Amino acid sequence: MQQKKVIRVLPQYVPIRSLWEGPSAPYRSEQSARWQLRQHRAELAAASALAYDRGRLLVDPDLFVTIIERRCIEAAQRRAGLGDDGAGR
Repeated sequence: MQQKKVIRVLPQYVPIRSLWEGPSAPYRSEQSARWQLRQHRAELAAASALAYDRGRLLVDPDLFVTIIERRCIEAAQRRAGLGDDGAGR
């Protein structure tokens, strides 16, 4: 009997819980991941880090983390008084 090959829609996207569940999860808690999602939803969506399939929110975890890391670095640079050119005040 021949097995049917399953073709996944959006193969790089996984359920959002993958951000806090499992040994390689980038967040320690659901609250941390959801806080980042609330703060950066528009940018994450614009960068295609989020998708909906049959009403379920899915994420591209690598892209999600890359975008959040970039925002964290930019926030640190602003607090250090660095402008867009990298020069201090």
